[in-house]
Amino acid sequence: MAAAPSAIGYYTAGDVARLAGVTPQRIGRWAREELILPSVSQRPNIYSYADAGEAILVHYLVEQGKTPAEIKQVVHELRRYCGPWPLANAPLEHDGSLVTIRDPDRGIHVSVDKPRHDLIPKTLPALRKIRDALSRGGWVALESPRDHIEVDPQRHSGVPVIRGRRIPTSLVASLASTDGGREALRDEYGLTDGEIDDAVGYEHDIAAAIAA
Repeated sequence: MAAAPSAIGYYTAGDVARLAGVTPQRIGRWAREELILPSVSQRPNIYSYADAGEAILVHYLVEQGKTPAEIKQVVHELRRYCGPWPLANAPLEHDGSLVTIRDPDRGIHVSVDKPRHDLIPKTLPALRKIRDALSRGGWVALESPRDHIEVDPQRHSGVPVIRGRRIPTSLVASLASTDGGREALRDEYGLTDGEIDDAVGYEHDIAAAIAA
């Protein structure tokens, strides 16, 4: 299980956009709407690893049909109870219509969308998989997880890299597209075909997600 995101890392809006599978313009809009906050710097906007996790979760809630106003309500309510980065750190779950947080003292799920609305315990798809996607490449890792991709703010400034190495996926994909590039990646960088294929597929998925 991946560790919870924390206030480390240094990400531009473009970096966060790649991890969240949206355009930099949308990241900027979400920041203006206070759905995510640039916790490293606000002039210019610089985001942390945890902020990138927040952006992935906001994208997920948008895909689930939540409006910006509804997401903002959820985020601000959770910040009041859970402190910074609530979407990344709070025990959130989602049943397709309500965003809930489990109350361990009462053993029930309490709706964040509708305050004081309690839910009878039932099987709910946990949002933890959304959080964990960040360490595996971000938004696109939800649908297409790849064994050889990782995002670690302690490794190569937190850009997506080949797992266990400091080789950015963007570099691998770029070289792989050139004549003799794959051979160079194998011989000079020591990469396997599986690592190269994962990087190429990952970068393709990011481009497709941002263009959608």
